[in-house]
Amino acid sequence: MRILLAFGTRPEIIKLAPVYRALRGRQIDVDVLWTGQHTDLAAGLIDFFGIDIAFNHSGIVAEAGLAAKVGIMTKRIESVIRASHYDWIVVQGDTGTALAAAQSGFLNAVPVAHVEAGLRTGDMHSPWPEEFNRRVISLCTALHFAPTPGARANLLAEDIRAEAVRVVGNTVVDALQFARAKVAKGYTPINPALASLPDNRKIVLATLHRRENIGDHMDEVLRALRDLAHDGDKLIVLPVHLNPEVRASVLALLGDTANVVLTGPLQYPDFVHLLTRAWLVVSDSGGIQEEAPAFGLPVLITRDTTERPEVVEAGFGQLVGWNYDAIVSGVRALTAGDAPQRIDAPNPFGDGNSAGKIAAALTDNRAAQSTIRAAQVELRAS
Repeated sequence: MRILLAFGTRPEIIKLAPVYRALRGRQIDVDVLWTGQHTDLAAGLIDFFGIDIAFNHSGIVAEAGLAAKVGIMTKRIESVIRASHYDWIVVQGDTGTALAAAQSGFLNAVPVAHVEAGLRTGDMHSPWPEEFNRRVISLCTALHFAPTPGARANLLAEDIRAEAVRVVGNTVVDALQFARAKVAKGYTPINPALASLPDNRKIVLATLHRRENIGDHMDEVLRALRDLAHDGDKLIVLPVHLNPEVRASVLALLGDTANVVLTGPLQYPDFVHLLTRAWLVVSDSGGIQEEAPAFGLPVLITRDTTERPEVVEAGFGQLVGWNYDAIVSGVRALTAGDAPQRIDAPNPFGDGNSAGKIAAALTDNRAAQSTIRAAQVELRAS
């Protein structure tokens, strides 16, 4: 059996690394294709997880326009597929890389397995273009690995066959457990700003990057963070995204503000270390909504929708949008005491065994593979 894993962004590396390791543990031939959508953001991750890259197509990010990037990635992934035989192509999430790889697999009759399938907001423009990407990926997919029962229900509502959907949890929990063990005791952060954080401050971790929030929405969140920093008991730590518009807004409103620590994108072990120290998270990120529950952290979600409603239902997350008053009052309530208010509830995204379940399904699901092969024969004959 031979499997192609395609990824190009920091979150994809983190969430597919456990799948890569689980498949290799089963002695499966795994080729990894890297599109390089994120380069600086992904620094050190591939080495950290011990991943061997078979096909390096970095540089695509320099192309202008989302459509152009996806088009180039689709063409390059297709060339790899056509040059070899693959039993599966595995993609994760809702990125341009995942979209390109899923389309390439489907159009070349290679079965697609989608990790973190079934996330939906119901709004094609929120988040954009991710909601579009994941709906198209679902159309291309033969085996859907849903992280939660809710994600499975979304797929069934779209007439996806029940036998093609597996609820496995989220592989981000697997990755966090791997990383947390590495930074557990006596860890010295790589970033000097984190290494010098005082022990007696209430750390509020903030991340902001969504395209649809750039402008007035993001500025309102930043104003709230600036005024919270003036409280004096809190330290706002914000790894600044590389997007020039995001960076300009952050520097304009938070630059040189007391009790605000601005860093560049953090290497993954540093980020995990910061999660262990934070009191809460303020973020528009989808991924951090999955990561925070592993640490019992509350999340104030600066969006008006989430494709991860489980984090809200389980009590870890609260949708506050871009409302200044909601953000300020929410942070102050969660930092009112002398100790962090950890949430003692089961993690809605699983127990850290997701990758093993995925590897087992890909390698043991012979009946499903026979069905897929029959479909391929029919497709090629048409």
